Amino acid sequence: MSSIPARSRRDKYEARPPPCRECRLPSCWNGCRIVGCVSRGKDGCVQHQSGLVRRRALCRTVACPVNSWTVYEECAYPHRTFTLDVVASAVSQVEVGGSTLTEAAAAHQCSRRSVRRWIRWISALVDARLLEQFCTRIDLDGRLPAGRRDGSAASILFLLEQTADALLHRGVPLARSGAGLSRVLGDRLLRFGEVFFLTKSSPPLLADLVGVRI
Repeated sequence: MSSIPARSRRDKYEARPPPCRECRLPSCWNGCRIVGCVSRGKDGCVQHQSGLVRRRALCRTVACPVNSWTVYEECAYPHRTFTLDVVASAVSQVEVGGSTLTEAAAAHQCSRRSVRRWIRWISALVDARLLEQFCTRIDLDGRLPAGRRDGSAASILFLLEQTADALLHRGVPLARSGAGLSRVLGDRLLRFGEVFFLTKSSPPLLADLVGVRI
């Protein structure tokens, strides 16, 4: 009986979805769905993508409570047509750049109401003072710059950038590109299955960050 070539065996395992976040055992693919989203390209331009294939994974352990889940590509997030990078960009344009809601909405292919809701959501996502304390605690080398900490959406975005950079420096496998908002929340989704909803209450981000194992 002929053996399977080494390359074929390697490709087989590389093609598998990430291991189950609960039991950490191997998972397998379990179907897919076709979606569309609004994202930012490498050139920073906002673009609408349709016909994206989003695959689902299944834990192979029968008793595992996780069962199945959707595997999101980098910067994608559950229950959102607009990626978190687009959200962060639109909010920054208003809160940091001084643009109007109308200008930010036009630049990001969304409505003024969406930009306003995103600003409120980010402002309430975490206590800026406690997030700053978390950043200070994990930034043992003093690498992070000082910035705004007034609790505004702009200050939260700034602190999330610091958090992502500090976690990456400490060895947490975050994405190296994208906004801090998408990198931090994307990491929580990938490793722990936590989703911070826009339209309904979610647990405070602070509680999750305090429990990060680094």
